[in-house]
Amino acid sequence: MPASSTPSSARPKALLGVLFCVLVWGANYPATKVAYREISPLAYTGWRFLLAAALILAWARRNGAPVLPPRGLRLRGLLLAMTGVGVYQLFFAVGVARTSGFAAALLNSVSPLLSLLLVAALGQERIGRTAVAGTVVAWGGVAAFLLSAHGSADLGGLWGNVLCLVSATCWSVYSVASSRFSTRIPHATALATTFALGTPVLLAYCLPAMVRQDYASVSLLAWAILVLSAVFPLYVSFRLWARGLAVLGVAATTRLGVLVPVVAGVSSALWTSERFSGAKLASAALVLGGRALSRLGTPRAPAVQAGAGDGRASVRGAGSASGPGGS
Repeated sequence: MPASSTPSSARPKALLGVLFCVLVWGANYPATKVAYREISPLAYTGWRFLLAAALILAWARRNGAPVLPPRGLRLRGLLLAMTGVGVYQLFFAVGVARTSGFAAALLNSVSPLLSLLLVAALGQERIGRTAVAGTVVAWGGVAAFLLSAHGSADLGGLWGNVLCLVSATCWSVYSVASSRFSTRIPHATALATTFALGTPVLLAYCLPAMVRQDYASVSLLAWAILVLSAVFPLYVSFRLWARGLAVLGVAATTRLGVLVPVVAGVSSALWTSERFSGAKLASAALVLGGRALSRLGTPRAPAVQAGAGDGRASVRGAGSASGPGGS
């Protein structure tokens, strides 16, 4: 139902759900770095997505949602699977391994900016002057971050940062595609298809590392992080974010996504002793400030109709409906 007719009791619950997503996605970056000390990135990712895929497919089946879209839409489903899991998570996993938790969160957070550029290129949205200014500022911050990171462990590895930008690009394509297909592929089916088709492709990369992994040396803490990372950032948060879009609307929900790198920075400082230099903070401020400014200049998209087949924005507002990315 539209946000204006949503029962008042539903809005606080939806807001709490979105804030929970922000906390979980932000904390997932340094937690993953901790687990990577004992489990190789690809082995970790393989087991994580086996578990998450099982949970999501079981959820789709309980809701009576088809795992695959109709035959005429299966190439679209394959696009969702590759950009949402199959290719995206390979770049994400290796990128996080080769840079710092905060750098990974910051650079993956630019996916809404990439989505905005993509829908503008497709002629689906106009970018206002404010949004253009914000986008320029944000990309100036990204450039400053990458240049400063060259040879600086404090700002993360350069190649890890570049891989995180590639993963952000994949997620932006997924976000726009899922928005464009939302009237033909119900949300539950889109999510099930993403994991059903994307996970086997991802496992093709991960399986050798999963076989070589020395499991005898893996602590209970690392296993706990792996399981929790499959359950909360993927299975739980994907559905809570969709509910937030439906009840609160695109603008109110995605506005909170800018807090994910902030949570990642605080938790990285606490859990992995990540340092924050002046250059790091200044370039991050440009990225996040530019992203916030770009949101002011995008068209206001209405809340998404709630229901079993929804949970995504319409094509209009697709650029702003993009989640923070990096899960």
